[in-house]
Amino acid sequence: MKKLLLTVISTIIVHSLSFSVELTGKVTDATTGEALPGAQVFVKGTFVGTTTDVAGAYSLEVEENATIVVAYIGYRTQEGTVSGVEIDFSMESDVLGQDEVVVTGLVSSVKRRNAANAVASVSGDDLVNAPTQTIDQALSGQFAGVNIRRNTGAPGGGVNVNLRGQSTLTGSTQPLYVIDGVILNNDANQSGIDVVTAATGAGSSRPQGQPTNRIGDINPNDIE
Repeated sequence: MKKLLLTVISTIIVHSLSFSVELTGKVTDATTGEALPGAQVFVKGTFVGTTTDVAGAYSLEVEENATIVVAYIGYRTQEGTVSGVEIDFSMESDVLGQDEVVVTGLVSSVKRRNAANAVASVSGDDLVNAPTQTIDQALSGQFAGVNIRRNTGAPGGGVNVNLRGQSTLTGSTQPLYVIDGVILNNDANQSGIDVVTAATGAGSSRPQGQPTNRIGDINPNDIE
């Protein structure tokens, strides 16, 4: 009986030790060698995973001989078997073969057909052919559930964009604009403040011109 108990305890200890491998590595572009921040690194068949930092590095506690999967938008998914404490991945671009994906607010990406949210897209050709002066005006009528209207009569003036109605917890219904991974500040830019004319006196904060927004600075011809 003692021998049997000793065998069971030893098996449990060895099994628990197999989970103590802390795997580290770096994910880079196979062509340029540049780091790929935000790449998903996880154990295949589980919910255990992490993402790479700004330097493309990751650290993940895994079981020995586990299969590691690395996924990144625009690159081919790669797999590797844990045989040590470090695995580096060089990702190959797969622009033509990738399925359309959507980056969600949860810092994750899913295939468009699997997304639970409403997703719409418009091509750059549609924006260029629209008879408008700014991108936000060209988006009018392109998406279901999006109300786009001009709030000024000035050329290139601001446009009010509401997504799915007026209700909101924070009081703002303006969308978040992200261009090439950079968040665009679309706050209104008042023009002609504190200009002394017959309409205002010195020190007045009333604008002389019409407010514009920063999304209007983008050339529609630059949209792909």
